[in-house]
Amino acid sequence: MSEKATKTKRQEQGDRSREEILDAASRLMAVRGYDGTSISALSKQVGLPASSIYWHFGSKEGVLKAVMERGAAHFAASTSPADLPQAGSPAQKVAWVLQRAARVIAESPDFLRLQTILLLSAPNGEVNDAVLRLRLRQRDGLRDALALCFAEPSGPPATAIADRLVDFAGAAFEGAFLTAQGGSLAHSDTLAKLVNVLIFMAAEDGEPE
Repeated sequence: MSEKATKTKRQEQGDRSREEILDAASRLMAVRGYDGTSISALSKQVGLPASSIYWHFGSKEGVLKAVMERGAAHFAASTSPADLPQAGSPAQKVAWVLQRAARVIAESPDFLRLQTILLLSAPNGEVNDAVLRLRLRQRDGLRDALALCFAEPSGPPATAIADRLVDFAGAAFEGAFLTAQGGSLAHSDTLAKLVNVLIFMAAEDGEPE
């Protein structure tokens, strides 16, 4: 076996180990919180020595940073406005955005739960900064999507409308997520009904839909 093939296999194993650590960290931290998750508990959960975790991430804070970065990348890809349908009314486009939000709730519960825990526990230093940066990126992404939903055909994004709606829509999303965590299936129906509310709010003050 060549040195190149051996190195490639080793790198592939390292990548798998890294992903396994991040998966385990996401599950543990979503239940125990950041402070309640130790490297030893993570080592036991993933079945790898603590030295392997330190080799990949340097510290527990490094693990959390990587978890948040991976989750943020997945969230951004799942909520990118690039796939927003070009045709259709504002209501149809908003419905598309909110249907996708419902899928994100179903597909990323550990990441969203961890983000909520970190936000409520108000950790210090880099952890807090990472959470605040992520929430700002999420807000910006939702605002951009709403601006495209309400844009006139071939016109610029409706930024004024989006600025007015983004915080309300974000709060509704977070409420729907918490509802789902309580075992209720009503979050999908709630997000569906939110379409009419956002359309009504966008029409206030005589602004076009």
